Amino acid sequence: MEDLFDNLIVLAGSHQQQKALKNERKGQDPTYDMITKAKKIWETLRRGDISREETKNMMEKIMAVITGHVKDIIFKHDASRMIQTCLKKGNSQQRNQIASELVGHFQELSKSMYGKFIVTKTLEYCPKQRDQILSEFRTHVRKLIRHKDASTVVEAFYSQFSTAAQRNELLAEFYGPEMTLFNRGGGAKTLEGLLELLPEKREAVLKFMSETLMGCMDKGTVVHSIVHKALLQYLTLADQKGRENIMGHLRDSLQEILHTREGSKVAMICLSYATPKDRKAIIKNFKPFLVKIARDEYGYLVLIRLLDVMDDTVLVNKAVVAELCKNAAELFADKFARRVFLYILVGRNTKYLSPDTVRQLTEGDAIRQSKKDPKIRADEILKEASPLLIETVAKKAPVLMREKLSSQVVQEIMLHALGDKSAAISAILNLVDEDIEKENHIMQDRFGNRIIKAMVKADSAEEANDKATEPLEFAPMLLEHIKPHVPFYATNFGSFVIVSLVEEPSTSKATKKLLKSHKKEIEEVADTNAGAKTLLTLL
Repeated sequence: MEDLFDNLIVLAGSHQQQKALKNERKGQDPTYDMITKAKKIWETLRRGDISREETKNMMEKIMAVITGHVKDIIFKHDASRMIQTCLKKGNSQQRNQIASELVGHFQELSKSMYGKFIVTKTLEYCPKQRDQILSEFRTHVRKLIRHKDASTVVEAFYSQFSTAAQRNELLAEFYGPEMTLFNRGGGAKTLEGLLELLPEKREAVLKFMSETLMGCMDKGTVVHSIVHKALLQYLTLADQKGRENIMGHLRDSLQEILHTREGSKVAMICLSYATPKDRKAIIKNFKPFLVKIARDEYGYLVLIRLLDVMDDTVLVNKAVVAELCKNAAELFADKFARRVFLYILVGRNTKYLSPDTVRQLTEGDAIRQSKKDPKIRADEILKEASPLLIETVAKKAPVLMREKLSSQVVQEIMLHALGDKSAAISAILNLVDEDIEKENHIMQDRFGNRIIKAMVKADSAEEANDKATEPLEFAPMLLEHIKPHVPFYATNFGSFVIVSLVEEPSTSKATKKLLKSHKKEIEEVADTNAGAKTLLTLL
C-alpha cells in the first residue's frame, strides 16, 4: 500500500513537472501572450447566444489584439479557429483586414490541416479576395488537387465560390501549363474550343490530363466535382487506349463519384464501354451502396444505365433489383429511387423521366458495347424482376398504396409486370374488404383508389400507358367484393372507382343495376362530388 502511495506521489510530481515544462515552452513563443489574450475574447465571441451589439464589441477587442499578427498565428490549431470565427462574425472591413494579412500565404495555408479552413472561410466571406487566391493557386492546381487537404479548398472554390470564368481557369490547370496561359489570354472557354484553335496541342493536353487524373485517383481525391468534370472531358475526347487506361483505374471507385452530374456521366460512360467482366466487378463494388446510389439525384441514372448495358440479366436481377426490393417501402417512396423500378416496368416513359434524361440515355446507346438486342434485354429484365415486384406489393400493399409516390410504382407493377399477380390482387382485395367505416379506407384513399380505378379499366383501356400488358380481369372481382357497398361508395371519395366500374364493359350492366334505386342519394351529393355528378350522366 505504501509503495502504491509513493508511486502516486512520483506520478503526480512527474505530471506537475511536465506541465511546468509545457508552460515554459509556450512562454518562449513570442505569440503566446497575444494568443492567450485573444483566446479569452474568442471564448465569448464564438458563442451563438450573444447579442449583435456584444458581437460587435468582441470583434473590436479581438481585432485590436490580432491585427498585424495574423500571419504569425495562422498555422496554430487554436489560433486557426479564432481567425475562422473572426472571418465569420466580423464586418467587411474587419474581414478584408484579416484577408489582406494572409496575402501570399493562401497556397501554403491550403496544404495545412488547420489552415485550409481559413482559406475556405476567406473564400466564403471575402468575395473581393477570390481573384487574389486564384492568382496564388495559378499553375499550382495540379499539385493542390492531389493533396489531401488542399484538394478540399480547390473543390470548395470550384463548386461553391467561383464565377464561370474562375471555374474555367481552375479547370484549365488540368490541361497543362501552356493551355493555362492560353486560356488566361481570353481565348476559348471549353476544352473542345481550345483544341479546335490549337489542334497540335491535343496529344500533349490529353497526356497531361491523364497523368493529373491518375494522380488524383492514386491520392484519393477523385471524389471532387472538379475532378469529375475533367474526367468527363478526358473520356469524351480520348482515344480507346487512353480511355481504357483511365477506366481501369476508375473501375473500383465509381461509387465514389456518382453524387455529381459529371461524376454520374463518367460512371455511365465507363459502364457503356466496360467489358462483361468489368461490369460484374462494378456491380460487386456497388452492392454495399445500392440503396444510397438509387436515392441519389444523379446516382439512380447510373443504375438505369446498368440495366441498359448488362447482358447478364439474371445477375442484374439477383444483385441489383432483388437488393433494392428488400427496401421497397423506402425506395418506392423516394423521388429518384422509384425511377429505377419504373424504368424496368415502362422504360423511357416521359411520364416519369424528363425529356433531357431520355435524350441523355439515348445518346449513351451509341457507345454501348453490348451484344444483346435492347428490346430482348429489357424484356428479360422485366420478366425476371416481375415476381420480386409483385411479391413486394403482396406483402406491403397497405403501406405502398397509400403513399403518393409509391402508389404510382404499385400501379405500374399491377399493369405492366409479367406473371401471376393473384397474390397481389388478393392483398388489394383484402384491403377493400376492411370495414367501410374504417378511417382512410383504401376505396376512399386519394392514392389507393387511383390504383384500383386504373386496375378496373386496365383491360379495356386504349392508351398503352393505361392498358395492362397481360389481362387482369380485376373489375368483376372488385365488384363481387364491394357489391353490398356500391351505393355507399358512389356518394363519397370512392365515386370515381364506381364510375370506372360503370364504364368498364364487363361490369357496366351489373353496376348500373345496383345503383338504379339509389339515384336520389347520388343527386344529393352531385354538387360537391365530381364522381357522383359523372355517375348521373352515365346512369
